[in-house]
Amino acid sequence: MQARWHKYLGMNVPRYTSYPSALGFSEGVGGSEYIKSLGSIGLYEPISIYVHIPFCRQLCWYCGCNMRVENCYERVSPYIDAMISEIDLVSAFLGGRGNVSQVHFGGGTPNILKSADVERLLSEIERHFGLTDFTPVAMEIDPRICTELQIAQLVRLGINRFSIGVQDFAADVQEAINRVQSYELVRDCMSALRTARVKDISVDVLYGLPNQKICTYRKTIDQVLSLRPDRISLFGYAHMPSRFRHQRLIDNNALPSRQMRSVLSEDAATLLESAGYRRIGFDHFALSDTPIAKAAQARRLNRNFQGFTEDQAQNVLGFGVSAISSVHGLIVQNAKDIAAYQELISQHELPVAHGLLATLEEEDLGAWIKRLLCDMRASLTRYFEIVEASAEDLDRVMGVLEPFRKDGIISFEGDDLVIADEAKAIARTVAAALDPSVTDARQFASPTV
Repeated sequence: MQARWHKYLGMNVPRYTSYPSALGFSEGVGGSEYIKSLGSIGLYEPISIYVHIPFCRQLCWYCGCNMRVENCYERVSPYIDAMISEIDLVSAFLGGRGNVSQVHFGGGTPNILKSADVERLLSEIERHFGLTDFTPVAMEIDPRICTELQIAQLVRLGINRFSIGVQDFAADVQEAINRVQSYELVRDCMSALRTARVKDISVDVLYGLPNQKICTYRKTIDQVLSLRPDRISLFGYAHMPSRFRHQRLIDNNALPSRQMRSVLSEDAATLLESAGYRRIGFDHFALSDTPIAKAAQARRLNRNFQGFTEDQAQNVLGFGVSAISSVHGLIVQNAKDIAAYQELISQHELPVAHGLLATLEEEDLGAWIKRLLCDMRASLTRYFEIVEASAEDLDRVMGVLEPFRKDGIISFEGDDLVIADEAKAIARTVAAALDPSVTDARQFASPTV
């Protein structure tokens, strides 16, 4: 990455896994709106299903997920019962409409579940929504608690995609984030997955963690590459100790500077691309024969709460505590507290805590931003139509874009705004510069290092 681009990377911009941002949730939007939206889903319209398992055996200090350390499985079983009841409730309001395009088990640590409970959940999903032998079913797993027997059982149940959290293999980094797992442990887990004929394995790595150095992070990337996963997600650690109390256990002084974060990110991206991985969006990498790489090549890439995906579904049904659902401009989130979630389910109520209903303009703008981030190009004419820009607005927008153009981050090809290939990491910042909901537009007009 060019040195003059680093000034754009530290800007506080949305993740754009939804639009508008979930920060705009209101308690005035909830279950009744969700029921109405479920009724608007077409008979064969694609839907993606997300299943949230919030339990972990150990607390990772960097974690930003809704999770709870749980070592007594008897307390997990009532949660599974509640999820099955939620599936029944949502299915009744859906009335047989929709066609499942993907199922994703996220967490927490989904493979903390006994295989019998995974089978119960999948059986309920299949009974109410329908699955085929070709439906992608993905699960995030912790290799520290994974065994060959568990992998064989999960594959038998229909799990055909797996994601492994690596983060960093350096011992001092692992100790600083309270997640110790050796390269050999991950290697053996991946070997067991390959033996079970799993053809889609993803690995997550993080930059911005405490004690990270260029030389040791390069070694981590080299070790990941030696495992040859099908996909690699390169995420930046978000340090928010005011929001996640356990992140206060991380030494602030050990965190890399903003400039070092940029170097770590771009150095890793260069190594991944040099090894034959295609950059998908701004933080995913995949081998060219994977479904997500093919979707990106054909400009069929999608983005939802799980990030970039080849799944074409625009509707997501989330099950479990804190799970987010998105249906036709409505975004709702379930109760974040497990006890509150289970109590609502026991009363035969949808466990929705809050949400938002996008305007038609927000829906159109969200679709436009999605295309910009997925394809790295989008029509400016269409953008100006959506925001109903006046002549004065046109001048203002072009003024905001001018620093990006002068720095070589963007260019204009006919009607299209195009983000340079080597500037993909800055794509969210470009989108934010055109987002009316980002209030401090001055930061884009005169960014500082």
